[in-house]
Amino acid sequence: MSPKSFYYYFSPLAIAMFSQSLIFSISLSDIQAQPEQKNKTPIQTSGSGTQRVFQPVGDPEPSPTRGGGTRGLFQPVGDPEPTTTLGGGRRGDGKCPKDRVQPTNGLSKESLEQQLSPLLPIKKFGLTYSANPRLYAYIPKTSAIAVVFTLESKGEGIEQKRVDLTNSPSIVSVKFDTPLAIGQDYKWLVSVVCEIPDPEDNFSEGIVHRIKPSPDVIGKLAKAKESDRIDLYAKSGIWYEALDSLVKLRFASPNDPELRSIWQNLLKSSGLESLANSPIKNY
Repeated sequence: MSPKSFYYYFSPLAIAMFSQSLIFSISLSDIQAQPEQKNKTPIQTSGSGTQRVFQPVGDPEPSPTRGGGTRGLFQPVGDPEPTTTLGGGRRGDGKCPKDRVQPTNGLSKESLEQQLSPLLPIKKFGLTYSANPRLYAYIPKTSAIAVVFTLESKGEGIEQKRVDLTNSPSIVSVKFDTPLAIGQDYKWLVSVVCEIPDPEDNFSEGIVHRIKPSPDVIGKLAKAKESDRIDLYAKSGIWYEALDSLVKLRFASPNDPELRSIWQNLLKSSGLESLANSPIKNY
């Protein structure tokens, strides 16, 4: 074969082999580069050109916001044991004789919303920082014309206040004038006043115990907004102020959904959730 013929024969073959080699090199480079590209922001094409698509990779979870968190949960913290005992077997249904229907089997147990009850956690015991805390009680459906609150110290009555009833069920409250001493238990009772006197004991009772706040707590409360104080009281186990602060805000903004939610959380965390929709009649 002449050199000229050799040139014409092998030139196309050499060009083809060189092209294949070049394509293979480019493909190999792309494959090697792919791991480096996986964390880069991908490009998406559209009719108006290219756009960068946000693709979060391993982003931390967002912190809970004030509106989305659970607020108003009551947490008893190191409650002292009460030295005052509550009477057992007391009838506290808040009903007058004409309202009362005797159970047919003698075993019927009334639900919480059918009973006269202080608004207190399950143990009927609560702490306060105040010398004159406001006390709240739930009054079931009754024909009673009023309720009487009584404050006792060491078994002796020291003050009474009456609240007339316009309708029920409802939640009513009082504030005694007698200041509470720090570190002492006080028993308070709520009883109904019927048009016809009821020969049976018809009252319910709870305990209030005043403690002194720490300097740290005093500082936090002084800086906090009224709505944030509720959580500070609740998380510190200070029941009476947590409840009263929330009622005060609810009277000021009765249609606020956040306050309604906090109210439900506070009562639910204290076993009073069935009373959450009861109207509050006085403040």
